[in-house]
Amino acid sequence: MELMNILTLIISLLVAVGFIGVIFRMFEKSKPSVEYIVMLAVLIAIAVVANFIGSILHIDLVFFIVIMAGVVFGKESGFLVGALSIIVFGLISGAGIGTWTPYQMIGFGLLGYTSGLFANKMESLPFRAVFGLLWGFIYGWITNISWFYFVPISVPSIISTYTASIFYDASRGICTLILLVIAYTWFKEIFQRNKEKYQLE
Repeated sequence: MELMNILTLIISLLVAVGFIGVIFRMFEKSKPSVEYIVMLAVLIAIAVVANFIGSILHIDLVFFIVIMAGVVFGKESGFLVGALSIIVFGLISGAGIGTWTPYQMIGFGLLGYTSGLFANKMESLPFRAVFGLLWGFIYGWITNISWFYFVPISVPSIISTYTASIFYDASRGICTLILLVIAYTWFKEIFQRNKEKYQLE
């Protein structure tokens, strides 16, 4: 492994540790109620199931669930659901925890966070369609970084890596776009009812 790759690995491990620390710090500061913890666990479970189904059908359903968690329950909840669901999925699916995991956590965590951040704008159909499409690419750009543990870092390798993922990034974004167009209102109503039922703010 070249020096640059070793440095990348070290930095990534530090990022992963820091990211996990941020997650638990956010959780601690929120002073969560029992109801909130239960609802968070349910949302993570839904995201994990969506990931399982998506891996079988070769479609990315989990992006939609993480977005809805952020929109309805807030950016911190979206962040936690996104980041923690990846760890749970990796542990129980057999995919494991690897060099890619920190970047998946960052990608899904930021997806959930930005969904909550732009919750009001998500009511606009054009906005959420573009949001879903763009995040298909943004997530790919983030997780592609893990590939450089295995190949030398150079301009040609960067170009080839990001070019090779365009199809997958686009299909992921299009799938998320479609779900946000046809299922957003229905899922928001379901999530909102449960939020109000258990008085989660």
